[in-house]
Amino acid sequence: MKKFTRRNLIKGGAAAGVAAGTYSPLSRAALLVPTYRSSRKAVVIGSGFGGSVASLRLAEAGIPTMLIERGKHWVYQGEDSYPTVGGFIGDIDDGLLWKEPGPISGSTGMLEQYIGGSIPVGVGAGLGGGSLVYGGVLLQPPRELFEKVLPNISYDEMDSIYYPRLLSRVSGGKIPDDILNSPNYTSMRVFIENANLAGLDVVRSEVGFDWDVIRKEVQGEITPFASIGEYVLGCNSGAKKTLDRNYLADAQNTGNLEIMTLHNVVRVRKKIFSSRYEVHCDVVSEDGEVIAKRIIDCKYLFMAAGSIHTTRLLLKAKALGDIPTINEGVGQEWGTNGDELKARNNITASTGPVQGGPPAIAAFDFDNPVKPTGFMHSPNLVAGEYMQMQMGMCIPDQTSTASYNVVTDKINFNWSREDNEPSTSALNHTMDKMMNKGGGELLDVKALGTWHPLGGAAMGVACSDLGELYGTPNLFVVDGALIPGSSGAANPSLTIGANAERIMERLVAQLT
Repeated sequence: MKKFTRRNLIKGGAAAGVAAGTYSPLSRAALLVPTYRSSRKAVVIGSGFGGSVASLRLAEAGIPTMLIERGKHWVYQGEDSYPTVGGFIGDIDDGLLWKEPGPISGSTGMLEQYIGGSIPVGVGAGLGGGSLVYGGVLLQPPRELFEKVLPNISYDEMDSIYYPRLLSRVSGGKIPDDILNSPNYTSMRVFIENANLAGLDVVRSEVGFDWDVIRKEVQGEITPFASIGEYVLGCNSGAKKTLDRNYLADAQNTGNLEIMTLHNVVRVRKKIFSSRYEVHCDVVSEDGEVIAKRIIDCKYLFMAAGSIHTTRLLLKAKALGDIPTINEGVGQEWGTNGDELKARNNITASTGPVQGGPPAIAAFDFDNPVKPTGFMHSPNLVAGEYMQMQMGMCIPDQTSTASYNVVTDKINFNWSREDNEPSTSALNHTMDKMMNKGGGELLDVKALGTWHPLGGAAMGVACSDLGELYGTPNLFVVDGALIPGSSGAANPSLTIGANAERIMERLVAQLT
């Protein structure tokens, strides 16, 4: 397995923005950098599921739009395109991790470990946002759980229109029988057998991977990556259907979207005596140095930087007085999607020496005395032959409040593990059912935190059902910050993207 070392990737918008000059290290250290100004009708901050959907639908409507992304474009160019988990075990460096850019140094890796006081959170960075670092799971939540967390949205419409609309662009379908029955997917079959014996409802999830490429891996035609558990950080066989390869490529082809990568948004503000907004960015080199500034003026501002950074930027704008109309609902209803990564060791049946991915099998436990739970089998590169890991999810007992710290420029959460202890009990009850049928002992891996942060600008609390911030016209939230702490015991990417499709279908016609 090759370790990622290549640094000369496409610089995207940053290269275009600073090509006119060369700046010495001394001038960068002193922040004596040029400032560029731009103006667009609409600006989208963030290129994950919400931002990619919004960008395409704005561009298709003929609205001149600029998409701002803090990370770089990880262009797929063969087997050395992305970092690998195996290459970084015991050797985490700036090829993997995002570190806040500064006047001298930083890092533009694709994964940020955000520590929000009480819990660590994994956040993507790069064109395509979370699609670069998620497991590819596009799992539809059950109706009864969806309607508990999002009662004002029609499940029937999501089921018949918006889930299929998103899946038609990003999904490779459900795992085919021939791949599931191949040796590298033994662990997945063991999970299915144990879950069925435990009385769980087992489903094959849609996934954002091309099974034809994975089939070539399995058949030995190309170097294996996804099929040996290397599917999280991009995927070097090219199997992962990241958003830069579908939604954003289609949006650019309209001619109405300009993508600015390596632009780290540091501030959003409403212009004085104007209804327009300004987005202030640090333009960043691939080495994580701030080499220029850019200010973009716009009529419509779409926040899609993810639950963490959408919430942070809005709370910062409120704290600094940049957007004084930001309402008290911002920062509320933040949650972890009820995430707890569960592992069990010494399973009775061998899971095989290799655990192929991506995650493609889910199981729901509706016959749970505490509350319903959902589990996604998580093939793991480092799991032993008699070990499995599953992402457990449920509707949390309590969400938390995010607060902005002006000194650290971060948000902190009052999220409490103790207050969510019933969720832990529910997830452990389901695991006990699995272990009673398939053996094994539970391992504690809670310290890994959450990969599914949600809320902070939730519909019905901070925003309307169309994502417009209450009291702040023409400022829209279209990402996971809209979802109040849970997506219904399922991985949230599908619901985030489909909800953005729902919003943009209704919204675009109103934008003049």
